[in-house]
Amino acid sequence: MTREAINSPGPRLPWAGKTVEIENVEEELTFLWRMSADNMRTGQNTNVRTSILNLIICAPDVESAQRASALLRHLSSTHLSRVTILVLDSRSDAPGGITTWVTLRCFSVISDIMRHCFEQTTILVSGSAIRSTANIVQPLLKAQLPVYLWWIGDPPDNDSVFNDLVELSNRVIVDSTTFFNPEQDIQTLALLCQASPNCALSDLNWGRVTPWRQLIAQFFDVVEYRPYLAGLNSIEIEHAAAPFATPTVTESGDVSPNPACALLLAGWLKARLGWLLASDSSENIHDTASGTYRWLMESTASPRTTRSLGSPHGKTGKAGNAQMATIAIRPQVQSQMRPGSICLVRLISNVEGRQATFTVNREGDPDHVLTSVELSRETRPQRTVSLAAAHDESELLHDELEITGHDYLFEETLQEVAELLG
Repeated sequence: MTREAINSPGPRLPWAGKTVEIENVEEELTFLWRMSADNMRTGQNTNVRTSILNLIICAPDVESAQRASALLRHLSSTHLSRVTILVLDSRSDAPGGITTWVTLRCFSVISDIMRHCFEQTTILVSGSAIRSTANIVQPLLKAQLPVYLWWIGDPPDNDSVFNDLVELSNRVIVDSTTFFNPEQDIQTLALLCQASPNCALSDLNWGRVTPWRQLIAQFFDVVEYRPYLAGLNSIEIEHAAAPFATPTVTESGDVSPNPACALLLAGWLKARLGWLLASDSSENIHDTASGTYRWLMESTASPRTTRSLGSPHGKTGKAGNAQMATIAIRPQVQSQMRPGSICLVRLISNVEGRQATFTVNREGDPDHVLTSVELSRETRPQRTVSLAAAHDESELLHDELEITGHDYLFEETLQEVAELLG
């Protein structure tokens, strides 16, 4: 690759900092740290050039990269990191080249008395240079620190660039709410878990599902309701879809419909309850275009050995007499919610002729849900729960950066979803 290609002129990105030659990145960052220290007033804290992790953000375009860069401000006080933002311009007519920017981003913690800073390098890679992406970024990583890869957009199937970056990383973070082909992408991630067992995988959508998992588990923390866990025979999940007749990308860039959240919740419930796909699949529904699914299941949990859904390991119980059950996922048209958001979860149970219905319902409110329990002859009072924190992407990313190893529950759930979609 020629020197002109390595340091080819690119677009102006004021948010990315100063344009530099890639071989001078370290020198320029050292200069920026020295300038920052010289500009500090007497009595302020001393800037310490330290990092606790390497964060690689791989974006498909400049707009996505800029949005990701803006999120980093909220992480600066807890996750001092060396950040490398990769923008991959994979257009077929794009000339091969690399353009690099560096900046030192500092944010006040307590007025102007205390500041946290982190280094950000932004690299635009285009055309034939994309094949060398991993080799380009590797010298910029700080040794002996974990490497987190946040891949924005659809994970490519059997792609050497993606696979090479995965090999560099200790953890790979995706956000399935942005997947344009969620079914195919979930299958790709499930295969990635099997092919790269040393690399931990996580999904920001798993964090969005967590409050729903907690609310469902809390139903059966009540001693009176626990027997109904073994009698569950119907699970219904509804996800928000934009009011369009055909699959589309909304103005904010969200894909609709996107049932990824609903699929993750269904996979988690399937695993926790120990359900198996029934051999008879003639009545199953698999409508990718609308995000509508239905599976006939075999429930084999024994009432006497069923454990709480909150149990971190293992299935819900030992095998008993098989009972038929169903899991259904369907879209709900909502103009006020982000496409893919879970709108409703309904669990129906029958135990010794008594029916119980456990419901978590958003009722069109993006920030709150109502939980309710209906027994055969009684309806219990509803409870309102806030879900506002589940929307904050920076909080979700913060939580993922706190995890240093595998999230085995998520990885197990991913395999369950892949089986459902199989």
